[in-house]
Amino acid sequence: MKTMRNILSGAVFTTVLATPSLLSQRNFSTTYDNSRQVKLQGIVTRIDWVNPNAFFFIDTKDAAGTVTNWAIQIGNPLRLEAGGWKRSALHIGDAVAVMGTPARGTTKQVGAISVVLTGSGKRLSAPGFNPTERRLGPAPRPTPAPRWPDGQVRLGPATGKKGYWETASTVLVESSARKIAMTGDGLLLDIADAGKVAPFQPWAKALYEYRQRNLLKDDPLARCLPPGGPRQFLTSNGFQFIEQRELGRILVLLGGGDRNWRIIYTDGRPVGQAAEQVPSYYGSSVGHWNKDTLVVDSVGFNEKFWLAPGGLPHTEALHLIERFTRTDLNTLKYEVTIDDPRTYTRTWTGGWTITWVPDQEIQEYFCEDNAESTFVR
Repeated sequence: MKTMRNILSGAVFTTVLATPSLLSQRNFSTTYDNSRQVKLQGIVTRIDWVNPNAFFFIDTKDAAGTVTNWAIQIGNPLRLEAGGWKRSALHIGDAVAVMGTPARGTTKQVGAISVVLTGSGKRLSAPGFNPTERRLGPAPRPTPAPRWPDGQVRLGPATGKKGYWETASTVLVESSARKIAMTGDGLLLDIADAGKVAPFQPWAKALYEYRQRNLLKDDPLARCLPPGGPRQFLTSNGFQFIEQRELGRILVLLGGGDRNWRIIYTDGRPVGQAAEQVPSYYGSSVGHWNKDTLVVDSVGFNEKFWLAPGGLPHTEALHLIERFTRTDLNTLKYEVTIDDPRTYTRTWTGGWTITWVPDQEIQEYFCEDNAESTFVR
């Protein structure tokens, strides 16, 4: 039987301006066909320079004189600007030559590999700028984590400073699993590896494999629904903690999607029971400090989101234990234990390391801003 490895040949190492880590509501594997490339020439008709994905549109003309309008995705505008590609570098009416990866099916959309102004021959990219790199600059030197006057570590910036936590460049799999080949959006290169991702119940494994074979097209995030569970830390634009100690709570503000928020109560209240909660995307969360680690216990989830990119399922029986440990200014270790006996045969644990973005604020991003250029189109 044909495997995903054959279908997605080259998906992991293909470098394009519209990379999987920079996409918003539609993941790369669903949208683009890595097995093909196209070359287009035309005139720029519109520029859609919005976070998290910048697009421009061109009219092309074939030998018979038929005009077709194409959407060209060029990546995250914040990183494009950091690499030297400014909004003013391209204008409506410019003639351009584009080489890129076409969308699947009949959609007239391309993920750009290169864009050249045909009049001047100028290539619209910055020398040395790697568009697959998530960070906006070199890795900072280790610095002690900021602390409150009583010595408790802070999850946000020090007083008078600013910053936020960058999106982790990873996917969720069981920590004890051997290395599994998959794309940045969680699509397995070989569907036979599905059983290695997590200890699925038979129905859950079948559903996960269906979502994989369907190229993740049913992803709720593609419809601008909130990313619950661990996935909230794997979406575009990062996140930040607002510690309201006087109110006994911590707010988690998400930069991706529709800029949702989550409340973690730290006022000593007991952990609720799932049956007592109104099921929600972020559940009911109670946290406490164990030295420099915030331990968060959450129940009361609905079933409308995927646990992580790739299609990991769950039920309303989901119970999460999350641990956030800030080891220094620039590093946050995240570990999550998943307990859902209706979906998995046992509890299991995954996690990753998250990097601090200093001296910056999260940029505004609303999922619907890209609606006309992506899923509506």
